[in-house]
Amino acid sequence: MDVHASHPWLGVTAGLTAGLMLVLILAGGFVTSTATGDTIPTWPYSWGSYEGGAWVEWAHRAVAGLVLLASAALAIGVQRSSAPDAARRLAWLAFAAVVIQALIGGLRIHMPKATVAIVHAVFAQIVFCSMAAIVLMVSRAWRETDADPEAAAARKLAVVTTAFAFLQLVAGAVTRHTGAGLEVHLAGAVLVLVHVTLLGSRLMNSRLRKGGLALLTLMAVQVVLGLASWAITRAPSFVRSVEAPKAQLVVVTLHVAVGASVLAACWLLVLRCFRASRAVPQPAPVLEPNRA
Repeated sequence: MDVHASHPWLGVTAGLTAGLMLVLILAGGFVTSTATGDTIPTWPYSWGSYEGGAWVEWAHRAVAGLVLLASAALAIGVQRSSAPDAARRLAWLAFAAVVIQALIGGLRIHMPKATVAIVHAVFAQIVFCSMAAIVLMVSRAWRETDADPEAAAARKLAVVTTAFAFLQLVAGAVTRHTGAGLEVHLAGAVLVLVHVTLLGSRLMNSRLRKGGLALLTLMAVQVVLGLASWAITRAPSFVRSVEAPKAQLVVVTLHVAVGASVLAACWLLVLRCFRASRAVPQPAPVLEPNRA
């Protein structure tokens, strides 16, 4: 059954939930950019003074609450629909991941260590990718995937590119929360750029051409944001604070959100490449002529 036709609201709900998750990543990045993570010392209650940028952390928690509600509604909706079994399982796993992410966020308040903050930042990327995967799995494009040998042949490259993109985000989280490891982060950026370019080029001859173009576009934006963020944060006058110039805070924070989008795009291309490979018909065996 076509889940898109029988439950047209499901794709909208999944898209909105994934969009909220990206907004949450943006809000979390803004908390780090402004160094306002400790302005509200209690959790789960958001009590405290609204001075000194506490509104930034409060907004972060408010969006997190919306994501929790949306992910619960999505899991229930997918379960009650004719979506594939994989999508149903993933929806509940994504909801559980959102709960775990909230608990890690609470742990960050009571245990303000860089390690916890890094885990919180990295796990957010995993949750976002799971939400994006649900959007794909309940779409008509997923159900109507046709045989695509070119896309199928790009599976390994897509997996490697996604792995590098994820490790790059880990390195970025370490750099943002500790100030160390910039050289590793820059080296990772080069690796991701090379592999994204290779993957995007490889997909130009496949039915995933639009996906490849979208990935290349995101990567181009990310490179510009990365260079701008490096220039901003390396300046002696830059201080992570709500008093910092708004344009600088926006650029540094967008670098985090676009990085998450690059990872999600890579992951979705992995899923589509494997989906296309399953749709590729196996060649018929070549029969040897009867020499009798």
